[in-house]
Amino acid sequence: MTLLKGLAGLLALVGLWDVLRLVHLLPPTATPASWDVAASLATPGVRGGLAAATGATLAAWAAGMLLAATVGIAAGLLTGLSRRADAASRLVIDFLRPIPAVALIPVAIVVAGIGLPMQAVLVAFACLWPLLISTRFGVRDVDPMIVETGRVLGAAGPRLIATVTVPAAAPAIGTGLRTAAGLGIVVAVAVELVTGSPGLGSFINQQLQGGQIAAAYTGILAAGLLGAAIHALTSAFSRSRG
Repeated sequence: MTLLKGLAGLLALVGLWDVLRLVHLLPPTATPASWDVAASLATPGVRGGLAAATGATLAAWAAGMLLAATVGIAAGLLTGLSRRADAASRLVIDFLRPIPAVALIPVAIVVAGIGLPMQAVLVAFACLWPLLISTRFGVRDVDPMIVETGRVLGAAGPRLIATVTVPAAAPAIGTGLRTAAGLGIVVAVAVELVTGSPGLGSFINQQLQGGQIAAAYTGILAAGLLGAAIHALTSAFSRSRG
């Protein structure tokens, strides 16, 4: 039933798009009709290019998320468990966190060149902070009685963290994961738009430069669907771990 309601809302949005276009509240030259987008998607050349671009964006996102999760969750655990580590890192985190990932594109290109490593680093930089902050607060909010019970049962050190602290903080970590996952897709596509790296962003740019407006919108549609699919998967994973 929820899926049907979601599809109904999507169809209503598509219908509204076409109506606004027909009455010229949306410029027809810049906003193709839904059926033109569908026809473009049925073209083998567009479909093949879109599939390759989606795969490239997904690869950059996955590499960046893996790096961000590795560093972010570990740093979140450290700052959540150690007041000294938290105090020592707070100024650095507060300084780096507001910097937009796209502002670091020139530095990333010089360091890693144009390609997957550069994209992954920028995605990781953007996704690091939600994971770190959520993990930190999740660890801080763990009930001390749960930790003490773990100690009574013989857990200590890394074992206590792995078997008690991390499971108790899992809902907060899951929230950070969902936030970071959605942000990662946005950053990946934005980096591709700016740098021309393989992916949906460069696909959209290429279609626009070639005057293929409807084909460009298939790239925008693919980015939205990819983001929705990732959100659904990360939400399901978070619920299963919670």
